[in-house]
Order: sequence, then structure tokens, then C-alpha cells
Amino acid sequence: MHKFVPMSTTEHKTAWQQARTLANEVYAQFGISFDIDYEHQTCSAATLLSRSLAHSFEAEDKGEQRRALLQARGYCGDLAAMIHSGIKLKKIAPEKADILIKKCDDLSDLIRVVMKQYG
Repeated sequence: MHKFVPMSTTEHKTAWQQARTLANEVYAQFGISFDIDYEHQTCSAATLLSRSLAHSFEAEDKGEQRRALLQARGYCGDLAAMIHSGIKLKKIAPEKADILIKKCDDLSDLIRVVMKQYG
């Protein structure tokens, strides 16, 4: 029985790098504040997105790799939803929120491309 070797495409690596950058931007947005729950959930979604993509590189089989990529896409949606809420809570300026949400959407699209490449 051979060991599964996760595939890694340029798009896959780019998605992971973009997720890490997005997580850093989300963390930098909040600094010190008193709404710990909102900020914790938002930063957690950003971190989990990056971690899921990293996990997809080390998957034991194709099914595990696909699940990790699906999770990452889900975290893109979670993060975008939290950012939308941040506008209403006056935690994030609408202009900055639009930029971050666009990055979430673009990253989700890129992850979809990666998933199609892997079958």
C-alpha cells in the first residue's frame, strides 16, 4: 500500500499564502478593544481558514484533503459574515470591510479552483 502524497499546485500555495495574509490583516484591524467575543470569533475564523489550508497540504488521503479545503471555504464565508456584522457593530469601517470581504470572496473562489484541480 502506498502512502498518499497530497498534491500541491501553485493555486493551492497561493490560497494558503492569501489566507495567512488575510488573518494578519483581520488581527491588525482590531488592536485593543473591549468586545472580546466578536473579535475572538472573527480572528478565530481568519486563523482557522489559514489552518485548514495548511492542513490540506498534510492530508493522509484525498478525502481528508477535500474536507480540509471544504472547511477552508466555509471559514471564508464565516469570516465574511463576521466582517459584515462588524460594520453594524461599528467595529470596522465599511470601506475596510469591503476590502476584506472581497478578499474572502476571492480566496473562496481560488479554493474552488484548487478543489477542481484535485478532482
